[in-house]
Amino acid sequence: MAKKRRNRGRKLSGAGHQKTVQCYQCNKVIPADKAVKVTRRYSVLDSSLARELRKQGTFISTRKETKYYCVSCAVYLGIVKVRSREERKVRVPLQVGVRKVKQGPPPRIKL
Repeated sequence: MAKKRRNRGRKLSGAGHQKTVQCYQCNKVIPADKAVKVTRRYSVLDSSLARELRKQGTFISTRKETKYYCVSCAVYLGIVKVRSREERKVRVPLQVGVRKVKQGPPPRIKL
């Protein structure tokens, strides 16, 4: 039978069995190496209140939250995209939550 992906959809690399995790969206039990892991930082405060406190020099702690998604839920939520057969062969790391910086004109200096 033909092999769809080089790694068979897993990050196993000959390590044997992996621990299982639950999908955050649908509670499906999947191997940890097959799951899509998303780690984000969340602030406890409202963004406008946090901005004002930062101006005054206050340190605001953030909470790191890790969520695991099965592949079908990750595609449905837009975390990962469906790639064509040729794009699947390109080995790129997962880009989650990376903001693109707009390249606008340089700031003007008032004289």
